[in-house]
Amino acid sequence: DHDARFRLAGGQMAAGDRDGAAESLLKIVAADRAWNDDAARQQLLKVFEAVGLEDPWVSQQRRKLSAILFG
Repeated sequence: DHDARFRLAGGQMAAGDRDGAAESLLKIVAADRAWNDDAARQQLLKVFEAVGLEDPWVSQQRRKLSAILFG
């Protein structure tokens, strides 16, 4: 259920679990990129901005996202 996973990602981010939030959002993107007008990818980009685009963690997650989108 993508909606439940999306809500889970929000809770994970609120609890400081950025790895869990990213993993939840990446699973949605991998399963159905267009779900809810691309909401999971857009939310993931917001997480990246909140963490800071120069953070090494963001670079790692962006590579995962790219692999899903273009792999």
